[in-house]
Amino acid sequence: MKRILFALLALVLNLAAVSLPAQNPGGQPGAQQQAPGGEVCGSIVAADSGGAAVPRPAIAVRSKADGKLVTGVYGAEDGTFRIQGLRPGTYYLRVGGIGFTPLNTPEFTIAPTSPVADVGSIKLSRVSVQLQSVQITGEKPTVIIEPDRNTYKAKDVAPAAANASDVLQATPSVEVDADGKVSLRGNENVAIQINGRPTPIKGPQLAAYLKQIPANIVERIEVVPNPSAKYDPEGMAGIINIVLKANTDLGLSGGLNTGFATASRFNTGTNLGYQQGAVTLFGTYGFNSDDRGIVGINDRQRFSPSGSTLDFQNQDIDGSTKNGGHNFTGNIDYKLTDKDVVSNSMTVNRRHGNDAALAGYEDLDANQAFVDRYVMDRNTKSRGLVWDNSLSWKHTIQPRVHELSTEVRYNRSRDENNMLLWREPQNPDGSSAGSPFQGETDATNGLTRQLTAQADYTRPLWAKSKLESGVKETDRWLDQDFIVYKDALGDGNWALSNLSNTFTFNDRVHAGYGVLSQSVGKFDLQAGLRAEWASRDFNLVNAQSYPYSYHSLFPSGVIMYKPSEQTQLKVSYSRRIRRPGTQELNPFPVFFDQQNVFIGNPRLNPEYTDAIELGMSKTGQLGSIQLSPFYRRTTDVIRVNINTADTVDGREVTSVSFQNLDKSNSWGTDLNGSLRLGPKLNAFGGFNIFKMVTDGGSQSALSSNAVTWSYRVNATTQINPTVILQANYWYRAPMTIEKGRFSRMQMANITLRKKLDGYNMSVAVRFQDPFDTMKFRIKAGDDNLEQITARKFGVRATYLTFQWNYGQAPKVRLPQDQPPPQPVFP
Repeated sequence: MKRILFALLALVLNLAAVSLPAQNPGGQPGAQQQAPGGEVCGSIVAADSGGAAVPRPAIAVRSKADGKLVTGVYGAEDGTFRIQGLRPGTYYLRVGGIGFTPLNTPEFTIAPTSPVADVGSIKLSRVSVQLQSVQITGEKPTVIIEPDRNTYKAKDVAPAAANASDVLQATPSVEVDADGKVSLRGNENVAIQINGRPTPIKGPQLAAYLKQIPANIVERIEVVPNPSAKYDPEGMAGIINIVLKANTDLGLSGGLNTGFATASRFNTGTNLGYQQGAVTLFGTYGFNSDDRGIVGINDRQRFSPSGSTLDFQNQDIDGSTKNGGHNFTGNIDYKLTDKDVVSNSMTVNRRHGNDAALAGYEDLDANQAFVDRYVMDRNTKSRGLVWDNSLSWKHTIQPRVHELSTEVRYNRSRDENNMLLWREPQNPDGSSAGSPFQGETDATNGLTRQLTAQADYTRPLWAKSKLESGVKETDRWLDQDFIVYKDALGDGNWALSNLSNTFTFNDRVHAGYGVLSQSVGKFDLQAGLRAEWASRDFNLVNAQSYPYSYHSLFPSGVIMYKPSEQTQLKVSYSRRIRRPGTQELNPFPVFFDQQNVFIGNPRLNPEYTDAIELGMSKTGQLGSIQLSPFYRRTTDVIRVNINTADTVDGREVTSVSFQNLDKSNSWGTDLNGSLRLGPKLNAFGGFNIFKMVTDGGSQSALSSNAVTWSYRVNATTQINPTVILQANYWYRAPMTIEKGRFSRMQMANITLRKKLDGYNMSVAVRFQDPFDTMKFRIKAGDDNLEQITARKFGVRATYLTFQWNYGQAPKVRLPQDQPPPQPVFP
């Protein structure tokens, strides 16, 4: 297997190394090597400036027969261009430039007897606008359906959002629960990216991180359910890419977003950008503070082997959770030459939290007669600091067609959690029974470091083809201490508990990929393969070690057929992986309340998913509709194993452990649509239904066979030219899992937004969960025990938000209904 892996990597590197300077689009005619076939050359000049050159014009070659794009380039600074490799036939050019009206040229012919066509000087007219009073811009659609992804415009799906988490919550097919966990199509194993890079932190800390990214710097959300081999294969459900705004204006630009809610919640964010000459600077700052109450129950009923009731335990929870933090990002771009850009991007995130809960326990016998009563007082304080920096270089020969880029990224994250737990005995009437007060303190200190280096190369091979290739190295090191002290008798004598543990975790992934794209008539084809060699080593303080190495191949493919510009049909395939996290691997018990405990399994294998997805989309003047049936088969699926009759640290508890099951099959469909009726109504929505069948295999009794569905609708109407009203609603049906069942979940949001000073300022009122419907409930158990857990997270709130933008916009922008040709291959 190792020989196959390195042979594949060698092939990828050899393909990527094919003569980088072989093409020089837009350069001087004599600067390129001779390519087979015919060629066309000429120059682009301004019609009103005595033949002055149009710098870096865009030139697209189109077939006379059907008008389809054949190839394209950007011209040189002096307006000259030369395009080679044309087959015999009749063509015309579509040319354009910034500030000039696009133009179709007369036809020209390439023949074996006359392989060179010189079209001479092509004159372009300038766009006529009044610079002082009119800025010509185009309004981008809310939803864009592309071959591999759906893109949602952030300010339209969530016009009064406070942070990135709020924007995700309003995005079709995406769910964000009350704890901030993100899922796609009901699957929490989704990879979150920011500007195409994996987020600097994962796990529970990611929810707090997303809440500290100001909403006013989020440009769009890209949902990629079936990524190609180019992307990291983590994320069984796919990729959600949060694209942040960059400084596209000239000179100085900035923005401010601030808001507060009636329920002790406050957020603010600002961004500042500057562009002058070869230097571009862009920075953002965000602060978020969130304080909400949580109430719930944990009620348990135990059974004897004959099925009769043994006893009851009722638990009532009254608590609060507070989260806050600061997030800073800074980006510096320096343009070395017209084709070379060096960038440095840095993120610093500081967060803190306080989770406090008072839980009252009441033990009853089989006849529900009183046995015991006590209170558990839990207070958990957490804080974290993340520092992330990446240095990159990009050499662009032809944008998105012929590029070379490299990046080195280093990430350092420290997390600290301290929990204090007291047990207070009570009398039957609920009054305090006095001492002894038993106590426990848990302290967790973790340090994670990660180093990533990668190189990516894209180049055309022949007409309408493109090869993307690259290599990537990822190394991660985690050190974590978990120290537990107990005052078991309540007499003030604290002793180190055997629940304490220390471990180190190291993992390494070597990867290489190649993706080939080709257009044939109305078909767009793509095939890719990614190879990885990975290893991990989980070491405990007692010298126990659990090394694990494995090799993986991740093929991908897409076939897309376009009967017309408005209709797309596609079928795609990809293979994904889910590597077990440290919580799932750590074999030491970790209590998350008095009755429930996590116990990891250091021998877990990664799980693999093979996903096939069909796509049918239709776009028209009134909107778009997209149907996406999918099928997923997962092997070595990692599932929760609930033991309701376990004993840990001398007490009877419900333990939650993890194990690899045999396989899981799921299939379903997404239906997404948008409707555009002008200012009167703009709406979009999504409906998702899927069936999941899990087989535990011969070694496990765990299995499930369930159907669940969800939908989301979002509607916006313009009351007058400066006031809009938006409402959205999300619903998820009940869902069955192994040994349990989740109840339904639902939530609504209503927003009223008023524009001020044109498009520069706005004020909005957002009613989050106005009907107080956001709650969580699960019923789980087996023949020994049945437990009902329910929570209400205090989501309901009223937000008042203010946004302000400042910037010197470019003096002229091309009208959007006549865009310049994009010289990229489909």
